[in-house]
Amino acid sequence: MNEFIDKIFHLTYWEIMTDIHGGLAMLSLILFGAVIVLLLSINGFDKAVSWLKRTMLGLFITLTSLNLMGLFVYRPYRAKVPTSPRTILLGSEDTAWLHQIIFEHKEFLALVPMIIIMTATIIVLKDGKSFRSNPLLKRAVLFAVVTALIFVLVVAAEAVLVTKAAPIK
Repeated sequence: MNEFIDKIFHLTYWEIMTDIHGGLAMLSLILFGAVIVLLLSINGFDKAVSWLKRTMLGLFITLTSLNLMGLFVYRPYRAKVPTSPRTILLGSEDTAWLHQIIFEHKEFLALVPMIIIMTATIIVLKDGKSFRSNPLLKRAVLFAVVTALIFVLVVAAEAVLVTKAAPIK
């Protein structure tokens, strides 16, 4: 136990920031699951719509925080410094594509789920009560949430691919 506590207190600044970013990513996945369950439970219990509104808002806030934190955490991948992960990736033909294609794709794709969830959240906050009488609207929101989840999973996979080849130190 002492070794665990000692290691926790000796984490570097970047390790703490990347761990917070990873924690936000895990929280977003939990919230995606909760939103999907609540959408499928709309007719099951009275508080489902109320819980859905709060959970959707929480998911939107988490995705926004995740994107802002990602801009900060992945700053070394944009730095033109001789020891930066960007330089390491671009320094080899075998890994240059990870920065030129995968990293750039991840950077832009990460904004898409936030925008989709923002739109779905507005719909839920405005028309959530009508989900019981309008199943088409509920299906549209479910489609938006599942689509955003797929985008988040793709972005996460691309981030892991890049950081495994050139970790932040």
